[in-house]
Amino acid sequence: MRFQPFWFVALPSLACAPTQLPRSTEPVDLVVATTTDVHGRVRAWDYYANKAETVRGLTRAATIVDSVRAANPGRVILLDGGDLLQGNPFAYVAARVSRVRTNPIIAAMNAMQYDAAAIGNHEYNYGVPYLDSAIRQAKFPFLSANTYRINPDGVHAYRPWLIIDRAGLRVGIVGATTPGVTIWDAENIRRRLRFGDIVPVVRQAVQEVRAAGADVVLVTVHSGFNEPSSYDTVTTAVPSENVAARIAAEVQGIDLVLYGHSHKEMQGTTIGDALLIQPKNWATSVDVAHLLVSRVGGRWKVTAKHGDLVQAAGHAENPAVLAATDATHRETVAYVTTPIGTTPERWSTDSARVKDTPLIDFILETERKAAGSDLASTAAFSTDLVMGPGRSRLRRSLSSIRTTTRCERCGSRASSCVTTSSSAPGIIGRPPPQRFLSRPIHRFQVTTSTSSPASTT
Repeated sequence: MRFQPFWFVALPSLACAPTQLPRSTEPVDLVVATTTDVHGRVRAWDYYANKAETVRGLTRAATIVDSVRAANPGRVILLDGGDLLQGNPFAYVAARVSRVRTNPIIAAMNAMQYDAAAIGNHEYNYGVPYLDSAIRQAKFPFLSANTYRINPDGVHAYRPWLIIDRAGLRVGIVGATTPGVTIWDAENIRRRLRFGDIVPVVRQAVQEVRAAGADVVLVTVHSGFNEPSSYDTVTTAVPSENVAARIAAEVQGIDLVLYGHSHKEMQGTTIGDALLIQPKNWATSVDVAHLLVSRVGGRWKVTAKHGDLVQAAGHAENPAVLAATDATHRETVAYVTTPIGTTPERWSTDSARVKDTPLIDFILETERKAAGSDLASTAAFSTDLVMGPGRSRLRRSLSSIRTTTRCERCGSRASSCVTTSSSAPGIIGRPPPQRFLSRPIHRFQVTTSTSSPASTT
């Protein structure tokens, strides 16, 4: 379906809003600064270790962007590739703990004057209403051309594209989201949203944005380069997960593709006429692309392009972003340093990926009891964590388990999970518990309020 042109006009502000230059026929060095997969790393602070983070953070990326704008007045576009709202304790506190309704991640991006962002799959982890609330607070559009409402069917759930004016050029920006959301967040999107195949949808959006008068077309897509999908596209009927390279190869009229999702880094590579770039996740780097736009045959055309990676390490934190996120930062530090209990034993995750361990058992059992579920499944991301003997704090358990999955009922999916995983650590359930546990869960005395995880025996 066609989408009516959306023209985004930035209102002037006292911050470093990009100024507009008069349209002329002189070549323009259009600069596109980009981030992706920030995952709540707004502050340069490691909430798991409760100490300063020296090599990443959106506060440091903001300083890079300020420098880029100062060096290229009126010619900079700032984009993000998605996965912003979930991923660390800061994002969790903002979504589930804080009583402050202002989203601090969006507040940080507003302070940085983003022009647009793709919607990532992890934007759905806290539910569609939370995402929609964040979008309403943003002073920039979130884009996803392949996301549709279920009712009424076929209507774009979010803006597929927009056109902005920059340096006398009309710049079209198209966004898209990996359709794996259909599987990963099925409960959150059920009866609300569906996701189409990225490549044909982006092709249509590019045609529309060109027809609407765009001189330059940028795509920000939350999808990997060309890695195999993490799910079976045949049996699930869900389109491919990672298609950035296909977009560049199969869709005409694109000048630049910002892609993410895979947590890798690509300074810049060209496929067809499109430059593909990917900054490192967690605001570890900013990719700054330069597009030389020249007047050729009576129209504007990108005649040269390249990307540069700027590492966040060594850059000072931006005061405006610090101020916009200070309240949630302090609240998060208080949250993760909350004592949750004591254990008389030393718990370690050094062998958590190869055998049953008391720390993983404890976390899984408390998850299962808190959810009232039959099964809890998780992955041990850290193998260097030690807890006890003595008092333990929330941040220590958070640092070992960052992603969890649970089954609320023992059905066919749960049975399959048990069948394929019962011999591996990281799964606990009932009945029968002996299929999952090689020994009883070790003693842990909870000393905090009832809002903390319940003790296990």
